[in-house]
Amino acid sequence: MNINEIKKRLKSPVVWTAAVAQICLILGLFNEELSGIVKAISTSVIEVLTLFAVLNNPSDKSNF
Repeated sequence: MNINEIKKRLKSPVVWTAAVAQICLILGLFNEELSGIVKAISTSVIEVLTLFAVLNNPSDKSNF
């Protein structure tokens, strides 16, 4: 994979959504003030977004 292919993939909003979601999860895990149910719901949502980002092919806009 060359640098141009990597740049194309980094332009995908799905990739950035998953990256931001993972950062939020990490910050939430270290925040003692959040309740367990909030952590469980946010973890579930973030995992679904991560799965979508992993399955997504950002270099081909016409196919998933």
